Amino acid sequence: MPLTELMNYFNDQLQTQARTKSLPKTGFFKADNSYWSRFGSLILGSKFEPIHTFADDTVIGYNSDLLVRSAAGNSLDIDSIFNSLDSNDQIIHLDRLVRTLHSLNYLQQFDGRKDLLSLQVQPRHIISVVSDHGKTFEKILSDCGLGPERVLLHTRLLDAATLPHFQQALASYRQRGYKIGIHLGNARELELLINLGLTPDVIFADHPALTQLLVEKPLPAEFDPSLRILIAKNPGIDAVTSSTLDGYLFNTEDTFTLPQSAFS
Repeated sequence: MPLTELMNYFNDQLQTQARTKSLPKTGFFKADNSYWSRFGSLILGSKFEPIHTFADDTVIGYNSDLLVRSAAGNSLDIDSIFNSLDSNDQIIHLDRLVRTLHSLNYLQQFDGRKDLLSLQVQPRHIISVVSDHGKTFEKILSDCGLGPERVLLHTRLLDAATLPHFQQALASYRQRGYKIGIHLGNARELELLINLGLTPDVIFADHPALTQLLVEKPLPAEFDPSLRILIAKNPGIDAVTSSTLDGYLFNTEDTFTLPQSAFS
């Protein structure tokens, strides 16, 4: 199905969901050869960071990131928006909307490639879904012509109390064929990962000090380095560190940002 027709198909579904679940006005539109989305008064867009190998700088995929603007054009933080929502239906709807938007733009920009598409799943989405995690989004990806084997779903762990729910959700994603990633921002989150009971395919090290910690204090034996990819977002990682890690690097200086005119 052509992408514009697919966008219209998704919009029909979104409008039905918005009516039946009392959700904010939502939908996709196309501008400047890119796809955008509305959620209430918010305008959402995509940008992509190529993921390079440490060894030979080969691009193996793209990490998606979100642009968010208010109706006045001010830049907003998506985590703050999710934290302000008090309806599970709104949380689930917005998170799927964002990932569907990124999928459309990935196909628009990189049509014909078979690279990995990296998509973030909001932690509040995970704890808002009771069971069958990944089932609905698998249908959306299928409509886009993307199989789960080409998609990395990554998230951040919240606390010890919700670890069993995260373990269930991530196991469900993996059973459906997705690759799994976990963000680590500090030593506490590293402890949560060790206690998760599931080994991710990818670890996102969000801070240079954490990258160094993983070098100096290797993960337990069950985190086999041959099965683990470390993605470090800091482009200043040195040669000694990169040779120690089995992984890939976001090239944050080479970001594909979509045109801004939709925000005007």
